[in-house]
Amino acid sequence: MDILKELRERRAYRALSPDELPDGAARRIVEAGTLAPSCYNNQPWRIVAAEGQSLEALKAALPEGNAWATRAPLIIGVAVREADDCRLDDGRDYALFDAGLCAMAMLIQATAEHLVAHPIAGYNPKKAKAALGLPSDHTLIALIVVARRGDPDGEDGKLLAEWQLKSERGERQRKALDEVAAFGRWPQGR
Repeated sequence: MDILKELRERRAYRALSPDELPDGAARRIVEAGTLAPSCYNNQPWRIVAAEGQSLEALKAALPEGNAWATRAPLIIGVAVREADDCRLDDGRDYALFDAGLCAMAMLIQATAEHLVAHPIAGYNPKKAKAALGLPSDHTLIALIVVARRGDPDGEDGKLLAEWQLKSERGERQRKALDEVAAFGRWPQGR
């Protein structure tokens, strides 16, 4: 099984189609998140796939810069309560890492479904948590905007700023492997 294809194809597009997702896609995406590894199998994440009124309330929690996300038929909230996961001796809370693993599993599943899954941190946390019904002791880490890819040159691109349109049309930008990774030890001076 080679998932490098999905990893290479995954892209955080913003021109989204408001069309419904394929049958069962939302459930498969959420299930993928629940299959992520976690410290001692604690599974500290809480995943809320917003639908109906909660989706509309969640869209109202988005700032103008993320207006493009209001076209999505699905937005998933990923939250944790740090007390539900490992706290290591040096004070590192593992819950945030585990939530990231959960989110990445959902992004890969969405890509395999030929959908856009765009994680965002730009939202009003208080309004977003209320829309999702999350308890006050949970931290809403991110929202994942899920939709079919839209046409940036048509109706789907009307909510995008010029810099966002440029990003939609351009090549995916990634740092070179040797700039961010090393084998053996990190090179001195890099």
